[in-house]
Amino acid sequence: MAAALALFILLTSFLTALAADQSHLVSKLPGQPQVNFNQYAGQVTVNPTAGKALFYWFYEADHQNSSLQLPLAIWMNGGPGCSSVGAGALGELGPFRTNEAGSGLVLNPYAWNQVVNLIFLEAPHGVGFSYSNTTADYNQYSDDIMASDVLVFILEWFKRFPEYSKNDFYLLGESYAGHYVPTLAAKILDYNKKKAGAFINFKGFALGNPWSDTYSDNKGNTDFFHSHSLVSDEIYNQVVANCDFAKDLSSDANPLCRFAVSAMFNSIQYVDTYNVYAPACNQQDPNGTILSQTLRENAFMHTEMLAAAYNSCADTVSPYLNSKDVQTALHVEFMPGKWSFCSRAANENYPIKEITNSMLPLYRSLLKEGLKIWIYSGDVDGVVSTIGTKAWIKKLNLTITQKWYPWKFQDQVGGWSEKYAGLMLATVRGAGHMVPFDKPEQALLLFQHFVNGSSLPGF
Repeated sequence: MAAALALFILLTSFLTALAADQSHLVSKLPGQPQVNFNQYAGQVTVNPTAGKALFYWFYEADHQNSSLQLPLAIWMNGGPGCSSVGAGALGELGPFRTNEAGSGLVLNPYAWNQVVNLIFLEAPHGVGFSYSNTTADYNQYSDDIMASDVLVFILEWFKRFPEYSKNDFYLLGESYAGHYVPTLAAKILDYNKKKAGAFINFKGFALGNPWSDTYSDNKGNTDFFHSHSLVSDEIYNQVVANCDFAKDLSSDANPLCRFAVSAMFNSIQYVDTYNVYAPACNQQDPNGTILSQTLRENAFMHTEMLAAAYNSCADTVSPYLNSKDVQTALHVEFMPGKWSFCSRAANENYPIKEITNSMLPLYRSLLKEGLKIWIYSGDVDGVVSTIGTKAWIKKLNLTITQKWYPWKFQDQVGGWSEKYAGLMLATVRGAGHMVPFDKPEQALLLFQHFVNGSSLPGF
C-alpha cells in the first residue's frame, strides 16, 4: 500500500511538472531546506501596452497530498500597497520563513499549503517585484484597477498552469484586502456570467481583520482603544462628539476632531496597535524619528497605519529578497529599484475616496451568489478591530444560523464564532492584525475548517 501511494505521488509530481510552465520553476532558493512540493515564481504581464506585470510566488500543496486534487487559492496582503510575498509568504502562512541572518530559509510547520495550492501575489503595480513601464500608472490606483489587473493575471496564470484551471478556487487576504477581495470576487463572477472565456471555478473567500466599512471600522477602533483602557474617557468622548467616523479622520474639516484624534494617538503611541498586548518594537525608523509620531500626524490615515503593520522588529525579509541570487532563482527579470515591504507610490497615491468607500453594497450582492464567505478577526488588533467588524456584519441584517459560541483549540478557547446565512465570523483569541503570524496553529485549524466548509469545533 505504501509503495503504491509513493508511486502515485511520484506520478502526480511528474504530470504536474509536465503541464506547468517550467520557465518559472524555482529549482532551489539560496539557503532553502529540502521540500516535497514544487514552487514557481515570476512576473506575468497583465497590460502589454503599459508594460505592466505582476509578480507571483506559487507553492504547490505538500505532496503528502495530491496537489492536483486540492483547491487553489490566491493570498493578498493589504496596505494598500504592501507585499504579499514579504508579509504573507515569508512572515505569516507560507511554507518558509527567513532565518535570523536573512541569508536563508527555515520551514514553517503551520503553512497553509498543507491544505491548498497557494499563490502569493504582489499587487497592485509598484509593490515588491510588480511594476509598470508607464510612469503615469504610479499615480493611478483604485480598487477597480487592482481587481481588473488581478483578473487578467488569473487568466494568464491558468494558461501557464492549465492543470489547475478546474480546481476549486478561493481568494484570501487580510487588512486592506477587505477591499481588494470583494471587488475582485465581483469581477470574477461577472466574467463567469459573461462566459467570455475559460470558466473560473470560484467558490468563495476568507478575510482576516478586513478594512470594510469606514464608519464601523473607525468607530470600532475608537471603542476598542477606550474599552481596553488605552485612552481616557475625556479623549474618547471628544472623538465621539466631534468626528464623522464615515470619513478619513486625518482630513476632517472639524479642527476639534483633528485635535481629539491627535490626543488619542498621543495616548497610545507606545503601544503596538496591531497587537496591543504584544511587546512594542521598532519604535524608531532609520532616521531616528518615532514611528508613532507619523501615525499621530496621519491619524487614522489607514494607508499609513495598515502599511506599518508589516514592519517587523528585525527585518530579515528585505535582505533576503534583495539578494541577486534570490531574485534570479525567483525569475525576477526586471526590477526598477530595491524590493521593499510597501510601495510608497501605491501607499501615497491610493485615493482616500477608495479607502473610505464601504464594501457593504458589494457584500449584499455577493451574499446572493452562494459563495463560501468567512471573516476571521484577531481580537487584540487596534487597527481593524473585532468591534468594528462585528458592527458592519450586523448592518447586513443576516439571519443567524449558529449562535455565538466559543470554539475549541487544544482544550482551550481559541476564539468565538457565529454563523450567518451566507457568512461565518470567527474571532481568534489573543491574535492581532496578522492572525497567522500571532497564532499560526489556530490560524491553520481555522483555514482547514474554511476549506472543508465545517464549523469550528465547540466544547
